[in-house]
Amino acid sequence: MSTPTEEQILCVKENLRNLIDFNNLLYTEGNTKILNAYFLLTLSDNHDLGLAIGLNLLKGAFIALGDTGGPIGIVAGNFACGILDSYTETTPISLNQQMSNLMTRFQKTSEQLNVDFEMYYGDPTMYWNKTFSGSVTNAFGTYPVSCTLSDLATIRFPAKTDSLFMDYILKAQYALDQQVWYTLLPNFKITQFLPSNMYPCKTYTEAEMTGDGSFYAKHKSYWVNFIYRHSTNRHGDDNSYYEQWQNSIGGDAGAFTDGHLNDGACDYLFIDSNDNLIINKDGLFHRTFLFTQMKNIPHTTHTYQH
Repeated sequence: MSTPTEEQILCVKENLRNLIDFNNLLYTEGNTKILNAYFLLTLSDNHDLGLAIGLNLLKGAFIALGDTGGPIGIVAGNFACGILDSYTETTPISLNQQMSNLMTRFQKTSEQLNVDFEMYYGDPTMYWNKTFSGSVTNAFGTYPVSCTLSDLATIRFPAKTDSLFMDYILKAQYALDQQVWYTLLPNFKITQFLPSNMYPCKTYTEAEMTGDGSFYAKHKSYWVNFIYRHSTNRHGDDNSYYEQWQNSIGGDAGAFTDGHLNDGACDYLFIDSNDNLIINKDGLFHRTFLFTQMKNIPHTTHTYQH
């Protein structure tokens, strides 16, 4: 058990005050991200998604500080995420109730985090050796977090007048945007269309199969992949071919519709068309990643009758 010096206490208080400013601005920016996602996805924010979802939005934003902020971001992010994770075991009264929508859930969660920041600001010595730990899950995996209040004495979180403060906000805002879409995309499904198409290697090259990305200009909700199949006939001649699969994210496919996600949402969502062919540097996810690794989106198939 360590006892803080006056200098360490002042450092922790300064960091907590700056974290409160940070959380306030993140809340304001987060509102616009939630509204934008519901609008583009043509969904209605008309019911409470629950305690865990509200926590995940903020945790997903704060954990991203470690990617940009180095040791400062790691400590600050782990501290905030650890507090938020503690609400799953001891849920504050402010969060232990039904709410009208995700916007309200996000607001109340952000406000509760500030309440705790203020509590620790009021008497850092009382909580000096308290450990805040848990885990954060986002589109890319699950990560452990752990931090003590005393760890805040080892960093200098930037004040809102510091340009680094805005760098952190932009990083957290982007991660929050990803977390919002990660939360809402399971309202849709990824459909693989059957049967696949076969293209003989004698006629088509690998470059022709991958294309120049122009396919996605017309079919923005799609991801097309192909598999090389080695084959020979009974005379030993090479009959190898490429097996092409078309996949799309959206609603239910039917006889007269592929159920594709609307173009506006796709323009905002995808970073690339083909791998490494950037179409929106501010997009949220790479196309292949979303279709193959975002495991919370349901998958189905649809067979076209010919």
